[in-house]
Order: sequence, then structure tokens, then C-alpha cells
Amino acid sequence: PVPDRLQQTAGRDTPAIGIDVNTIISLIRRYPQASFWCIACTTFFVAAFQGFSGAWAFLIYGSFLGGALVTGIADGRSGLKLYLGRILRWRVGLVWYVIALALPLLLNGLAFGLNIALGAAPPGAIEWPFIENVAIAFFWPGLLGIALAEEPGFRGFALPRLLDQGTAIQAALIVGALHTLWHLPLLVQMLLEGYFIGVLTKGLIIVSASILFTWLFNNTGGSVLIAMLLHASEDLFAGDGSALTLGLLQTGFSETDLVRQDILEATVFVAMAALVVLFAGRELGRDTSLITLARAPV
Repeated sequence: PVPDRLQQTAGRDTPAIGIDVNTIISLIRRYPQASFWCIACTTFFVAAFQGFSGAWAFLIYGSFLGGALVTGIADGRSGLKLYLGRILRWRVGLVWYVIALALPLLLNGLAFGLNIALGAAPPGAIEWPFIENVAIAFFWPGLLGIALAEEPGFRGFALPRLLDQGTAIQAALIVGALHTLWHLPLLVQMLLEGYFIGVLTKGLIIVSASILFTWLFNNTGGSVLIAMLLHASEDLFAGDGSALTLGLLQTGFSETDLVRQDILEATVFVAMAALVVLFAGRELGRDTSLITLARAPV
């Protein structure tokens, strides 16, 4: 038999292997914002590394599910109810539906028209899909795929907490910057393909759009549904022409004209953001009485 003294020594020298769940929960409660972005970026990066193929594509919902997980841990059942309730908040006034659905058409149509006016050859290769195909693409994968995967986390979790920490314009810019970082795998792909200007225009569009998203969020009582509609509409008109995003006003240009289209689109979005700030102010129409979360660490 092994002497008791040796047994005790062995027990002390053998490290415990495992995950301290309580420590992880404590960290999430202490740093909910950082925890959310770690989950969102990690899941998306893994999905992108796997080519969004097969079951890996489900990881694009990491932002949505990560927001729900962190909310449940940090804010409990009441916070989770608020988080999910924002997705179904539809009583916001007809004008906000019109803005969310029509503004992407207006902005991208303006960039499209300017491109033609500046000498771009009209895209003769465009094969306009049937209206039912456009409607299907809007709802899937637009609304229930990409928009649902992103907006509840970005606008339903991250934005309200940042709004509670500072001005609305600060919150919008931070979310826009982090959302751009979230797109890092796609930006790296652009760099590897030598499309450097695309990285700049993509970042400008995301950050500028974040100001618009925040303005809509503040004026609709925190409706994530409106943000999802705006996102799905934008992908419909300014996507890359793939099976995921039709890009009705983006495809069919020559390479040179497409670069100009991206630059014009970024310019139009920056101008739109500037106008929103000019007329709505740095709080972007926020009613501080709608801030329901207690001040929480970022």
C-alpha cells in the first residue's frame, strides 16, 4: 500500500483539469460587451475559415445567439425577454418601414445613376430576376438569414449598452468600427485579391450605415425588426450578386466601373450619415427615457 504521506503529496501536485464555469460566468457578467464581441467574431471567423459550407454556415448566427447567451447571463430572464422582444417590435409607424425598405434603393440608385453619368457603361449583362425571386431572396437569405444573424446582436445587444455609456453618435461609431472588424475575413480576402480600395469603401459604408441604423433604432423605440428590414433591403440592392446577396444595382459593371460604383456608394453613404447627424444631432433622435438597461460595464 502507498503511504498516506505519498498519497497526500500526489494529490497536491496533480493539477485539476477542467473549466471553471463560475469564473467564466463571472467574467461575462463583468464584461458583457467584450464577451459578446469575442463570441460574435470567433464564430464568424470560424465560419469564414470553413468557407461557410455545410453545418459551419450556422455559425453566422453566432452574433444573434451570442447576444442571447450573454444577455441571459448578465441580465437574467427579464433582459433576455427584452432582447428577443426587440426583434418582434413592429408597432413603430409606417414611415419607418418605408425608410428602412426604400432608403437603400434611393442611396444605391443615386450611386448607380452617378456612375452612369460619369461614363460607366450601362450594365447590359444584368438579368433582372422575376419579382417573386426578388421577394424570396429578400426574406431568405436576406431577412431571416443574414439580417437575423447580425442585427439582434449588433443593434439589439451592443448598441443599447453603448447608448447607456455615452452619446448616440459615439455608440454608432463604436458599433460601426467593431462591425467592420467583424468583417475581417472578408476584408482580408479583398486584400489578397488586390482590391485595396474595396476595403476602404466597405469600412466607410459600414460605419456610415451604423449612424443610420442608430437613428432608426432611437426613433422606433429600439426596434431590431426595422434594422433587419434595412439590412435585408441593402443586401438586395448593393450585394455582390451572389446567391446570398442579389445586388441588383451592383452587378453587371466592368471592373473599372465597379470600382467607381463602390467609391460612389461609399460617398453617398457618408453624405447620408452627415445629413442625419446634421438634422438629428449627436443623440440621433434618442429619447433617454427609452434606455431601460442599468449602467453596465462595457
